[in-house]
Amino acid sequence: MVICDTFILDLIGQVREAVAAGWIKRDLRKDRDDDDDHGQRKGDDKGKKKGHEKDDDEGDDNGVDDDLSDADKQLPGVAKALIKKLTKARRECLRGRFGDAREMLRALLKQVNAQRGKHLTDEAYYLIRFNAEFLLEKI
Repeated sequence: MVICDTFILDLIGQVREAVAAGWIKRDLRKDRDDDDDHGQRKGDDKGKKKGHEKDDDEGDDNGVDDDLSDADKQLPGVAKALIKKLTKARRECLRGRFGDAREMLRALLKQVNAQRGKHLTDEAYYLIRFNAEFLLEKI
Protein backbone atom coordinates (compact mmCIF):
# COMPACT_ATOMS: atom_id res chain seq x y z
CA MET A 1 0.00 0.00 0.00
CA VAL A 2 1.60 3.21 -1.21
CA ILE A 3 0.14 5.44 1.51
CA CYS A 4 1.94 3.43 4.19
CA ASP A 5 5.33 3.79 2.57
CA THR A 6 5.09 7.46 1.67
CA PHE A 7 3.17 8.64 4.71
CA ILE A 8 5.29 6.79 7.26
CA LEU A 9 8.51 8.05 5.68
CA ASP A 10 7.09 11.58 5.87
CA LEU A 11 6.13 11.06 9.52
CA ILE A 12 9.63 9.81 10.33
CA GLY A 13 10.95 13.00 8.75
CA GLN A 14 8.55 15.02 10.88
CA VAL A 15 9.85 13.33 14.04
CA ARG A 16 13.39 14.36 13.03
CA GLU A 17 12.23 17.91 12.34
CA ALA A 18 10.46 18.02 15.73
CA VAL A 19 13.77 17.17 17.40
CA ALA A 20 15.53 19.93 15.42
CA ALA A 21 12.81 22.39 16.45
CA GLY A 22 13.24 21.45 20.11
CA TRP A 23 9.78 19.89 20.34
CA ILE A 24 11.18 16.50 21.37
CA LYS A 25 13.45 16.82 24.36
CA ARG A 26 16.29 14.70 25.63
CA ASP A 27 16.15 13.00 28.99
CA LEU A 28 18.72 15.17 30.73
CA ARG A 29 19.11 12.70 33.61
CA LYS A 30 20.03 9.92 31.17
CA ASP A 31 22.45 12.17 29.27
CA ARG A 32 24.11 13.17 32.54
CA ASP A 33 24.46 9.51 33.60
CA ASP A 34 25.92 8.58 30.20
CA ASP A 35 28.57 11.33 30.52
CA ASP A 36 29.50 10.42 34.09
CA ASP A 37 31.94 7.48 34.10
CA HIS A 38 31.58 7.05 37.84
CA GLY A 39 27.80 6.72 37.62
CA GLN A 40 27.74 4.14 34.85
CA ARG A 41 26.30 1.33 36.95
CA LYS A 42 23.72 3.66 38.43
CA GLY A 43 22.70 4.88 34.95
CA ASP A 44 22.50 1.32 33.62
CA ASP A 45 20.32 0.19 36.54
CA LYS A 46 18.17 3.28 36.21
CA GLY A 47 17.64 2.71 32.49
CA LYS A 48 16.57 -0.86 33.10
CA LYS A 49 14.10 0.12 35.79
CA LYS A 50 12.70 3.13 34.01
CA GLY A 51 12.50 1.66 30.49
CA HIS A 52 10.76 4.69 28.96
CA GLU A 53 13.22 5.21 26.14
CA LYS A 54 13.22 1.55 25.07
CA ASP A 55 9.54 0.85 25.61
CA ASP A 56 8.31 -2.21 23.69
CA ASP A 57 11.30 -2.16 21.35
CA GLU A 58 13.72 -3.60 23.91
CA GLY A 59 12.23 -7.06 23.68
CA ASP A 60 11.97 -7.02 19.91
CA ASP A 61 15.61 -6.39 19.06
CA ASN A 62 17.50 -6.70 22.36
CA GLY A 63 18.33 -2.99 22.41
CA VAL A 64 20.06 -3.02 19.01
CA ASP A 65 19.31 0.00 16.86
CA ASP A 66 19.38 -1.85 13.52
CA ASP A 67 16.29 0.03 12.32
CA LEU A 68 18.02 3.38 12.83
CA SER A 69 20.45 5.29 10.64
CA ASP A 70 23.67 6.56 12.20
CA ALA A 71 22.17 10.06 12.42
CA ASP A 72 19.00 8.72 14.08
CA LYS A 73 21.04 6.92 16.73
CA GLN A 74 22.09 10.36 18.02
CA LEU A 75 18.47 11.48 18.57
CA PRO A 76 16.79 11.58 21.99
CA GLY A 77 15.55 8.21 23.21
CA VAL A 78 11.89 9.09 22.69
CA ALA A 79 12.51 10.07 19.06
CA LYS A 80 14.47 6.87 18.46
CA ALA A 81 11.65 4.76 19.90
CA LEU A 82 9.07 6.55 17.74
CA ILE A 83 11.15 6.10 14.59
CA LYS A 84 11.66 2.41 15.38
CA LYS A 85 7.91 1.89 15.79
CA LEU A 86 7.19 3.76 12.57
CA THR A 87 9.84 1.75 10.70
CA LYS A 88 8.33 -1.50 11.96
CA ALA A 89 4.81 -0.34 11.02
CA ARG A 90 6.08 0.54 7.53
CA ARG A 91 7.73 -2.86 7.18
CA GLU A 92 4.49 -4.62 8.16
CA CYS A 93 2.50 -2.51 5.68
CA LEU A 94 4.89 -3.34 2.88
CA ARG A 95 4.49 -7.04 3.72
CA GLY A 96 0.71 -6.65 3.56
CA ARG A 97 0.32 -7.32 7.27
CA PHE A 98 -1.94 -4.36 7.99
CA GLY A 99 -3.21 -5.69 11.32
CA ASP A 100 0.34 -5.80 12.65
CA ALA A 101 0.99 -2.31 11.26
CA ARG A 102 -2.11 -1.02 13.05
CA GLU A 103 -0.88 -2.55 16.32
CA MET A 104 2.48 -0.77 15.92
CA LEU A 105 0.68 2.53 15.29
CA ARG A 106 -1.51 2.01 18.35
CA ALA A 107 1.61 1.36 20.43
CA LEU A 108 3.12 4.54 19.01
CA LEU A 109 0.00 6.51 19.97
CA LYS A 110 0.17 5.16 23.53
CA GLN A 111 3.78 6.24 23.79
CA VAL A 112 3.00 9.68 22.37
CA ASN A 113 0.19 10.11 24.90
CA ALA A 114 2.47 9.00 27.74
CA GLN A 115 5.28 11.37 26.73
CA ARG A 116 3.12 14.47 26.23
CA GLY A 117 4.42 17.22 28.48
CA LYS A 118 7.44 15.15 29.50
CA HIS A 119 9.61 14.72 26.42
CA LEU A 120 7.11 15.92 23.82
CA THR A 121 5.87 19.48 23.65
CA ASP A 122 2.27 20.05 22.59
CA GLU A 123 3.51 20.81 19.05
CA ALA A 124 5.25 17.43 18.75
CA TYR A 125 2.36 15.65 20.43
CA TYR A 126 -0.28 16.98 18.04
CA LEU A 127 1.93 16.63 14.95
CA ILE A 128 2.67 12.97 15.58
CA ARG A 129 -0.70 12.06 17.07
CA PHE A 130 -2.88 13.47 14.30
CA ASN A 131 -0.71 12.05 11.53
CA ALA A 132 -0.56 8.61 13.15
CA GLU A 133 -4.34 8.61 13.73
CA PHE A 134 -4.92 9.60 10.08
CA LEU A 135 -2.75 6.74 8.88
CA LEU A 136 -4.41 4.32 11.28
CA GLU A 137 -7.79 5.19 9.76
CA LYS A 138 -6.50 4.72 6.21
CA ILE A 139 -4.99 1.24 6.58
